[in-house]
Amino acid sequence: MLRFLLRRVAFGLVVVSLVTASTFALVFVAGDPAKVALGKTASAAQLEAFRARHGLDRAPSVQFTALLGLTPCLRRYADDDPDRVPTGARCGLLQGDLGRSFVFGEPVSQVLATRLPRTMLLGGLALLFELVVGLFAGALAALRRDRTEDHLVLVLSSLGGALPTFVLGPVALYVFAFLLGWFPLGGYGDGALDHVRHAVLPALVLAVGGVASYARLLRTELVSALGSGYVRAARARGLPERIVVRHALRNALAPVAVVVGLSLPGLVGGAIITEAVFGWPGIGRLALESITALDAPMVLAVVWISAAAVQVGSILADVALAWLDPRVTLGDDAR
Repeated sequence: MLRFLLRRVAFGLVVVSLVTASTFALVFVAGDPAKVALGKTASAAQLEAFRARHGLDRAPSVQFTALLGLTPCLRRYADDDPDRVPTGARCGLLQGDLGRSFVFGEPVSQVLATRLPRTMLLGGLALLFELVVGLFAGALAALRRDRTEDHLVLVLSSLGGALPTFVLGPVALYVFAFLLGWFPLGGYGDGALDHVRHAVLPALVLAVGGVASYARLLRTELVSALGSGYVRAARARGLPERIVVRHALRNALAPVAVVVGLSLPGLVGGAIITEAVFGWPGIGRLALESITALDAPMVLAVVWISAAAVQVGSILADVALAWLDPRVTLGDDAR
């Protein structure tokens, strides 16, 4: 197990490094952040001052190594600052500094500390809805195969999988929030309970695609498991049906566990559209704003979080598969 985890972590670091380099190159060639931040009316002196304050006046290779933290920490101070507060500090990721946002004028870590928990709340609720509704629907369809319940689940899951978020979101907001008044008209709310209340509708919209996928996947796997030889043998020995179904369900959940782990990054990606539609101030909306403004430190921080989520989700998927299926080991032969 330990060797497997170390190998996967090393592989994950390589992947994150490649993703970081690619993202930095794309942001660098996309345009001048100074012109985007200050606008077309900014003078040449203002542009140069902005570039110097954020380290954009250095060579691209120096900027990249500074972002990673591979160079000594460089702190710039304002000449008239008696407290010597750094104005353009960038020590890099490996030195615990994500830089300062071009747009917000604050350390990236402070902005993420505010935005990330909001997306985690939205994604956590969406994942809960996906698992509860999707697995229940899939199990019901498999146990009632070729009956009304099965056909209804298949139709609804096909419809849910075909509806894009950018269509479903505005429709749900208009119908359930504006016309019926069941949910708030977007925003984040005040207080913990109000945050949850504001998150329910966007989380449901974000979960629709996952519910459809889990329902279809579990139905397929459970139908296959119920028709396998060990289930027929168990029934022939007179075991109660609930015990037979429980064992079949355990085997059918193994592929679902893999999909759950691999779908975690997708919740962040799907949240970009959902947060924009519902005005939810999370990391998805932050990513969209940062890309538009060419806010390189913030874009790279979001990419780091997304890339790390991919690696963590993949590891969790392998661990869950090994726990559910005794035939899978996390050793030299682990997949």
